[in-house]
Amino acid sequence: MVASRDEYVARMKAQIDEWSKSIAAMEEKGNEIKEDAKLKYQEQLAVLRVQRAEGEKKLEEVQAASESTWEQVKAESDNVWEAFKDSYQAFAAHFTHKP
Repeated sequence: MVASRDEYVARMKAQIDEWSKSIAAMEEKGNEIKEDAKLKYQEQLAVLRVQRAEGEKKLEEVQAASESTWEQVKAESDNVWEAFKDSYQAFAAHFTHKP
């Protein structure tokens, strides 16, 4: 089932909010990490912030898209979301892994 633009935008907004909360929680956890791992942690958080910003930009593009271009913008947006999701999951798995 293809989501309407309004449904898609609402889902994107909810996902951005969820990821923003998770990134904030990871930032807090970053304060507890040993110095040698902290730099790597902060670098990866910076990457997530950039990707989240790209997602927010795509959300704006979806909202501004005309009816004739919205499907194309949606497809591009889906690619950005998948890349962010993959990075986020890899980051979370790496830093929540207990040896």
